[in-house]
Amino acid sequence: MPVNAMARLFGRSPFVPLQLHLDKISDCVQATVTLLDRICAGEEFDVNEEARAISLLEHKADLVKNDIRNNLPRGLFMAIDRGQLLEILSLQDSIADKSEDIAVLMSIRPVKVISGLSVDLKAYIEGNVGAFQSVLQVMRELDALIESGFGGTEASRVDKMIDEVAHAEHECDIMQRQLMRNVLEHEDKLSMGDFFVWQRLLHDIAGISNQSEKLANRVRMLLTLK
Repeated sequence: MPVNAMARLFGRSPFVPLQLHLDKISDCVQATVTLLDRICAGEEFDVNEEARAISLLEHKADLVKNDIRNNLPRGLFMAIDRGQLLEILSLQDSIADKSEDIAVLMSIRPVKVISGLSVDLKAYIEGNVGAFQSVLQVMRELDALIESGFGGTEASRVDKMIDEVAHAEHECDIMQRQLMRNVLEHEDKLSMGDFFVWQRLLHDIAGISNQSEKLANRVRMLLTLK
C-alpha cells in the first residue's frame, strides 16, 4: 500500500489499519478451516497446494503488517500510543501464524481422522474459530469506542463482548482436554506419528482462540487505561 494511502487510513482512525490487517488474517483463518474440513471429510486433494495458498495469505497479512509498522505516524496525536498499537498488531499477527502452522503441519502429514472423532474435531475447530470471530467483532467496535471516549454504554457493551471471547476460549480448553482423552482411547489405531500429529494439531488449533483471547484482553486494557 502506498505511503500516502496508509497515512490517510491513520488519519481516519488509528484502528482502521488494524482492522484492514485483521481482515487479511480472517482470510487466512477461513482458508485453514476449509483445509481441515476437507481433511475431516476424507476428500482427495492436493494438501500441499492448499497449504501453499494459506502461506500466501499469511504473507499478504504480513505485508499489511509491515506497511502499518513502516508508516505509523510519528508526533501525531492518536487515541492510543504507538506501543499499544504495535502490541495489538503483534497479537493479530500471531493468529495468522497459527493458521499457517496448522497448514504446514497438514502438508507434512495430514491428521488421521478416526470416524468416532471427526464430529468432535469439527466442533473443536468451530469453537476456536468462533472465538476469533468474536474478537473480530470487538475490533470492529473500536471506532465507536473512540467516539464514546472509551466510556459509557459503548465501553460496557465492548467489555461484555470481551467476556464472550474469554468464555469461548475456556469452552475450547474443555473440548481440547476431552478430545485428547478420546484420542488416547483410540491409541491402538494410531502410530506414534499419528499421535504426534493429533497432539500438535489440537495445540495449534487452540492457539487461534488463545491468541484471540489475548487480543481481546489487550483491548480491555485500553478501556481500563482510559
